[in-house]
Amino acid sequence: MFNKLKEECGIFGIYTKESKEELTPKVCIGLSALQHRGEESCGIAINEDGIIQFHKDIGLVSEVFTKEVQAAMPCGKMAIGHVRYSTTGVSKKENAQPMVVRHKKGNLAIVHNGNLTNAVELKKQLEEEGAIFTTTSDTEIICHIIVRERLKTKTIEEAIKNTMKIIKGAYSLLIMSSTKMIAVRDPQGFRPLCIGNLGEEIVFASESCALDIMGAEFERNIEPGEIVTITNNNITSEKYLPNEKKGLCVFEYIYFARPDSTIDGINVHIFRENAGRYLAKQKKVEADIVAGVPDSGIDAALRIFKRVKNSI
Repeated sequence: MFNKLKEECGIFGIYTKESKEELTPKVCIGLSALQHRGEESCGIAINEDGIIQFHKDIGLVSEVFTKEVQAAMPCGKMAIGHVRYSTTGVSKKENAQPMVVRHKKGNLAIVHNGNLTNAVELKKQLEEEGAIFTTTSDTEIICHIIVRERLKTKTIEEAIKNTMKIIKGAYSLLIMSSTKMIAVRDPQGFRPLCIGNLGEEIVFASESCALDIMGAEFERNIEPGEIVTITNNNITSEKYLPNEKKGLCVFEYIYFARPDSTIDGINVHIFRENAGRYLAKQKKVEADIVAGVPDSGIDAALRIFKRVKNSI
């Protein structure tokens, strides 16, 4: 089982003031910049006047969202997108994201980067309560809980906060209701999520490289436990912060992220160079070849090579 687990996924979202904006090409650009986080499947959901339409399939962004598909996608005021590697669940179209549901109080679309540590017990509990699952992804568990809590609360933000008290593990989420876009980061901050501006448009992405490729200005990282809501062109923020130790997964810097991304104030390329520098200091060996495996290790390998070369 564990040799099949993967942690990577990439999420991207954009909110505009004009509801007639063609968003699909912009989301495709952002998702392409995050393609390294997931090459298994991808999808985009667009909110058109409260109606959420979506397209998703197995394959790369360029394969799934051809010019013909992009032209057929609706216009809207907000959109979210996802590139996927399996965290839980097998590789099939049904597990591709976004996940879109319709419930008593409206529509909901969600994209998720991360995985839940209590997914098995939560799914069992939900099934005993009558929930029906159509996928094997833990993202559907989050959907079920948010909808269940939404039926008890006055706002979707309250439902999300209640959900955060129930789910455990790593998650960065982008959620669209009929009228709102909401960004969420787990209380420990395991998975990255940032926010930027593209003129008057607001952009969310797993990594800052997706903002850079669009020409968007990086504003800040979403804080651990933070819930950012955009509605009627206004941004609000609140935090759910239990007494938990904070800490981004170190593999974001070592392996997952692109070297030109900056996560929580730390540039990934510089981090990898420093990792190589410290390794060279710690393990002084005579070497004929220094190799970076996989490609994410090249920055560290180059730093080790420079130190070895200078010592000759």
